[in-house]
Amino acid sequence: MDESGAPAHETLRDPVDPPDPRRTLYTLAFVDEFAPLYAVFTLWFIDNDVSTSEISVAFIVWAALAVVLEVPSGALADRLDRRKLIASAFALRAAGIAVWLIWPTVTGLLIGAVLWAVHDAAASGAWEAMIHDQLDAVDRASTYGVVMARVGQFSNLGLAAGTIAASGLIRLGAGIDAIGWINVAVHGASIALILTLPDAGWVSRLDDHRLGPSGSTRLDEPTSYSEWRHTRRAGLSAGCRQPELLRLTVVGALIAGLFVVDEYVPLLARARGASDEVVPLIVLTVWLGLILGGEVAARYPDMHSSTLATALLAGTAIAAVVIALDSPWALAGIGVAYGATEATWVISDARFQAAAPRATRATVTSVRGLGAGLVAGLAFLLVAVLTTDDDPTPGLHWVIGLLALASFLVWRWVPNRSASPRKAG
Repeated sequence: MDESGAPAHETLRDPVDPPDPRRTLYTLAFVDEFAPLYAVFTLWFIDNDVSTSEISVAFIVWAALAVVLEVPSGALADRLDRRKLIASAFALRAAGIAVWLIWPTVTGLLIGAVLWAVHDAAASGAWEAMIHDQLDAVDRASTYGVVMARVGQFSNLGLAAGTIAASGLIRLGAGIDAIGWINVAVHGASIALILTLPDAGWVSRLDDHRLGPSGSTRLDEPTSYSEWRHTRRAGLSAGCRQPELLRLTVVGALIAGLFVVDEYVPLLARARGASDEVVPLIVLTVWLGLILGGEVAARYPDMHSSTLATALLAGTAIAAVVIALDSPWALAGIGVAYGATEATWVISDARFQAAAPRATRATVTSVRGLGAGLVAGLAFLLVAVLTTDDDPTPGLHWVIGLLALASFLVWRWVPNRSASPRKAG
């Protein structure tokens, strides 16, 4: 109760009912991922005498730093305005890309990777938690799984559009550096869009764990170290002590951490003789597979875990076969594997979020992201060690094999329907 006698949660609620955020979220997802550079950025470094192994080392540093910052930044996202935190993360990513374009050396690659890693850590957990809060604020929390599937589709549509744009720009004679500066400019639109979303932070303060040791209840009040530590500890406790949530954390970390084959598709295509203007079209097939996987997740959010596991296992088998072939166009089969992986990820994430506490949602999600970063680091290390003549195929076969093994955990540990929402405890 507050001093007026009203329930505490009533004093936290925004006095004006916020508008439905879905249209803004979908637009943001598209614009933020409209990224022509993503389809060819590894080629930019190869053309500037950076080897595939050196690129993989940069990926390892990227993943390692994201791991170190993952949970601390998640706890910060449970204390601050998540919209502003994510907007700041977008700005850091833009700066990282700019460094790559200005300084295309191993050192420049590493600096840009560090900035991007900070972006990843700041946005990880905060992104899912922000979307869940936005939906909860308009009494649509139960649609989180479907909305996230659509958000993923719009993200992948943005990637697909950016990939098509990259191919067209290269045909018109644009260099990879020009494509990169387009990417930097698009970040301004992403930052503007996310800041138009209403403040739904009051939702995460409905649970008692949202209160710090000092009793602070407002995001606009200064956050002390003790309050941040309290939030971090509560999130870690929830993620490790609730058996169902812990199992979903492990499954999610494995799927997300091994979801790295797309990073190497341009190199796989070039190693098989594809020209630079064809490479984006091959990458496009991966994004189309992700869009299809999102559609499956949106239409069948209650899919049985055994069906998810079977689809994931079949997809990994197809991926293993196509990267063993010499034809660059055979790599389109990776899109099938990514469709299955995307559907599995979206549905398992919805069940994870349903089981997560409101008050420490970003921190708990960051615990999963921590695991994903560790797994991704192992995956990149495998590729770096096993790469021969700038062809990452041998290491990727190991990564795909590990993802196939993860399908058995999906079958055993992912519940067949979303768990009931939990309060912090």
